[in-house]
This record gives sequence, C-alpha cells and structure tokens, in this order.
Amino acid sequence: MTTSQQQRTGKPGTGTSTDDPAAAEAVYLDATRQLLEPLGVRDGDVVVDVGPGAGSATVALARAVGERGRVYAVDLDHSMLEATRAAAEQAGLADRIRPICHDIEDGAPPLPEPADAVWSSWCVHHARDWDAAARALLGLLRPGGVLCLAEGGLPTRCLPWDIGIGRPGLEVRLDEAHDRHFTQWFFGRPGARRPARGWAGILTDAGLSEVTAFTALVDIPAPLSAEVRAVVLAELAARVRRAGPFLTPDDAAAWAELLDPGAPAWLGHRADLTLLTARTGFRGRKPER
Repeated sequence: MTTSQQQRTGKPGTGTSTDDPAAAEAVYLDATRQLLEPLGVRDGDVVVDVGPGAGSATVALARAVGERGRVYAVDLDHSMLEATRAAAEQAGLADRIRPICHDIEDGAPPLPEPADAVWSSWCVHHARDWDAAARALLGLLRPGGVLCLAEGGLPTRCLPWDIGIGRPGLEVRLDEAHDRHFTQWFFGRPGARRPARGWAGILTDAGLSEVTAFTALVDIPAPLSAEVRAVVLAELAARVRRAGPFLTPDDAAAWAELLDPGAPAWLGHRADLTLLTARTGFRGRKPER
C-alpha cells in the first residue's frame, strides 16, 4: 500500500491537495529550494519542519544540516510522517530526521532542544489562531534563530481565458469559489480568530525581528510533461471538489466535462495547459535578548 492509498488521520480541512503529494512536491521542488535559502541552514544545525507533506523539504534540510545536524518533522497526520520517513530513507538520510506527531493547535511541539531554524510551508493557515501558531513556532527557536513561513503568493494559472466551454474566465471564478469555501471552513470552526493583517505583521507582532518577504516563481510553459500535466489536473480536480458548493451550475457542469477523461473536452487532451504561479515566504529572526 502506498502512502497515497493509506487512510489519512489528519483533521478535515488539513493535509495535501491531491492523493499523490510526492508528485506535486516534485513539480514545485525548485521553488521550495528557493524559499528554503533564507533560512541559512548550516552544517550541524537543528531544524524543525512543521507540516512536512511528503518530505521533499525535509530531505533538502537534512542534506543541509549534514551528519552532525538534526531535522524534526512535525505533523498531526501519521501518513505524512510515514511519507517523510520513506523519502528520507530513499535519500539515505533517515538517521538525521526525527518525526514528531503533534498538532500546532495544541501549542509548540515538544522538542528536546532549541532549534536554529524553523520552516513551515502552507501549514500555519490551517490553525484557528495564526498569531498563536506564530508565537508557538517562535518559541522553538534559540535566540538568534530564524523562522520562515511559506504562505500566500499568487493564484495558479493553468488554462487559457477562454477554453471553449462555458463562460470565459472559468479559472478566475474557481479562485473566487475556492476562497469562499476556505472562508466558510476557516470561520466555521469554534475559536477561529480573524487575522486582520498579513503574515509579515503577524511575525513582527509575535516578536520576530528583521522580517522580510521573498517570492519564488513557478513558470512551466506548454507543452507540459506528462508528470506536470498529471499534477495540474489533480490539483484542479481537488480545487473543484472543495469549491463545488460555491460554483454556479453552469461552471460546475463545465468543470465536470473538463475533468472527465472520457469527455471530448477533457483537459488532458489540451496542448496549451501551463503552470504559472508564485509562492511567497516570510522570514524573521528571534532577537538575541
């Protein structure tokens, strides 16, 4: 049984977008590596990866810390920790990684030592209280340590404005419907707190200094390889499933046809699919005092 076939144990609304997170992470790996650079990880460092997914960033961090370093992989989903462990074993780096099952909703994960760097990608926005989550991650750092969150960026664009089915602008309206889905899910949980400002402000208010933002571009033009095409189709299908209740009947019907491999209009037949997006990270340092 593969990791993607295992029963997930994470809370509803969390976890990866598709059933094959490793394939998706491979497509975005270059951007992930760019976002990791501001951490400044060195040989011998202790690093924490909160929400490691299938482990691509965890493995990159394990290489950076060298034989003397350690990477703590923290997730509430056992299947993701298992995927991370498998990726580390395949890379020959399993001895550098320490898995910890923990939900950041419950505060800082229990680490036996302070960290030199903390990394989290597309995870903290699942927390009910982003400020409390940022403070918890800050608490993991030694004085002078660095925190980087990859959150936000720009919407993904994969389709032409007019694809010949339904009303033009279908992908833009999917973004709007998906935003409504996330808003309902986020505030539908008891204790959810409205952030009311951006990530840079949240990190600054948590007590980090030297807060900066940086962005990695993902630009894969047509024609897409089979691997990238599969990821694009899977991510579109996942977004449509989540946004379904907020789509108009006409848009829902168009997406059903576009995502049906048996339909003449199946997106898998198109040669003009692209993958264009931008992923943003926010970095801050814990004051020495």
